[in-house]
Amino acid sequence: MVEEAFFVKAEDTIFLKKAIAINLYAKQIEQSKISKILNLTQPMVSNYCSSKEKIPKDIFNLAEKISNIITKMNSTNFFTCVTFTENPFRGRYYIAEKNEIINDENSNIINNLIEAFLLLKGKDISGLIPEVKINIAMAKQKALNSEDVAAFLNGLIIADDKVTNNNGIRFGKSKHLSSLLIYLRDYIKINAIMNVAFIENVEKISFSYNHLSKDFKFEDGKKNVDILLHKGDFGIEPCSYVLGKNAVDVVNKVIKINEELK
Repeated sequence: MVEEAFFVKAEDTIFLKKAIAINLYAKQIEQSKISKILNLTQPMVSNYCSSKEKIPKDIFNLAEKISNIITKMNSTNFFTCVTFTENPFRGRYYIAEKNEIINDENSNIINNLIEAFLLLKGKDISGLIPEVKINIAMAKQKALNSEDVAAFLNGLIIADDKVTNNNGIRFGKSKHLSSLLIYLRDYIKINAIMNVAFIENVEKISFSYNHLSKDFKFEDGKKNVDILLHKGDFGIEPCSYVLGKNAVDVVNKVIKINEELK
């Protein structure tokens, strides 16, 4: 997940904490709370807030921006960054996990997921909505683990039995779908998966299907399969998994399944 970060030189760290403490205190935040936010002792916060030491303007301006964010989030973290670059490395940056860097493959996966969402958006899929969150996951060609699989953050948003929105796409999320997809790729040639409600009359639709065991294991070697059914277990809702070569392929199957079940 991409996160915003602010970089300063090591020798400016004390100036930055001091400026943040002054800014937060000016916003009527108690010193005891400031000490927890900045991981400082309360006497140190008191010392900072009463200090008359001149703080560099750029550091103070940065502290103001950070303080405004803190007042909304009530927390912050300080880390040491080791870099070998000779270029100035300070100011406002965004940090991403290595697998989230937008290379060509990642970009294609994200675009495919967006296209799949737009195909599904506004469709009435009332018969296929599970109790748990519905999601679509798509893997890289050489995916090794869930970090190589992208999905919608916190699943797709449903309103009035229709897919209406999403909270963005991330790699390494939707752990269950991602792990299942990685596992199934050893048996079936697929790159994407979507969870839907358990399909009771699965024999009435035109897609091939098979079953998963209670512990989500593939029960036989049938390679050409579009849907996998899981009958559920204690605390686990019965559900179906629609499989495909990519997210768009999966959603097109879901749309056709929905039409065939009506």
